[in-house]
Amino acid sequence: MARGDPHSRMTTRRALVRGFGAAVLVAGTLPAIGQPKIPRIGMLFFGAPSNLVRATYVGAFRQRLTELGYVDGKTLLIEERFAEGSEARLNRLAHELVASKVDIIVTQAVAATIAARRATSSIPIVMMHAGNPVEAGLIKDFARPGGNVTGTSNILVAGKLVDLLHEFVPRLGRLALLANPTNPVIPPGRRDVDEAARRIGVSVEFVPAVRNEDFPGVFDRIRTARPDALVVLVEPLIGEHRGEIIEFASAARLPAAYDNGLVARAGGLMSYSLSFLEHYELAAVYVDKILKGAKPADLPVQQATKFELVINLKTAQSLGLTIPKELLLRADEVIR
Repeated sequence: MARGDPHSRMTTRRALVRGFGAAVLVAGTLPAIGQPKIPRIGMLFFGAPSNLVRATYVGAFRQRLTELGYVDGKTLLIEERFAEGSEARLNRLAHELVASKVDIIVTQAVAATIAARRATSSIPIVMMHAGNPVEAGLIKDFARPGGNVTGTSNILVAGKLVDLLHEFVPRLGRLALLANPTNPVIPPGRRDVDEAARRIGVSVEFVPAVRNEDFPGVFDRIRTARPDALVVLVEPLIGEHRGEIIEFASAARLPAAYDNGLVARAGGLMSYSLSFLEHYELAAVYVDKILKGAKPADLPVQQATKFELVINLKTAQSLGLTIPKELLLRADEVIR
């Protein structure tokens, strides 16, 4: 065919157009040259996505990251996952986060940390207020965790709840303890309660709750025990039922102490606990260090340094309790 043939020139132009289009399509599927990858942080919770948890605790985590120079949605992406009290869903969400290849998983308490650790041994995990992580098998040592898990742990305060209730109820003789024994943080907490009760001559009736379906029977058992007061160790399962527990204690006119400030603020009589806000702020610092190249194995696990006593005066009055003045003066927060 002649060099100047118009059909040949048209065929060549079509080939060029097809080639250009294919190049554009391929280019559109590739990251822009020099564009940095935006780190993705997965947050895993056992409980439900309540407004209080998101606004207060997750808000503190996000705010601390902002202070460290990150811009959510631009230089960092945060994805939250809530299991709504289901262990099966918790495990599924942990595997989903791993499959989506997040850069770091931030976990609330022991249950979520164990689920994440089972799902991955390579993606860094930052745990928050996760009980005793050595006893739970999550780390080797507080100073050098040695694996892909680091973060913050709890200090036992369960015995302190017994002492505080004794100030509320001077004639305290029998105590009920409501807790979930399947959570690794609970056995040492239970021992702490037993020791404190033994020291002041108080007997303890342990009432376990391990499933959502247990709670009607749990309340019947507490009524049958006829305790003078109630200690509630709040972990994710118990926390999901805090409204029912508060209502039960009120209806039974039973003074109750909790190791979580949220419960006292929601209507429980009293709480003594670590400051959970501190743990969320520290988690942001761990995330920052890991994104800058630090290894979880080399980042020491920290314990709480801030604690808070919250007294709900309205609840005390409804129970006909007079709170000692010196106890009110020691409180970090009094709800009137």
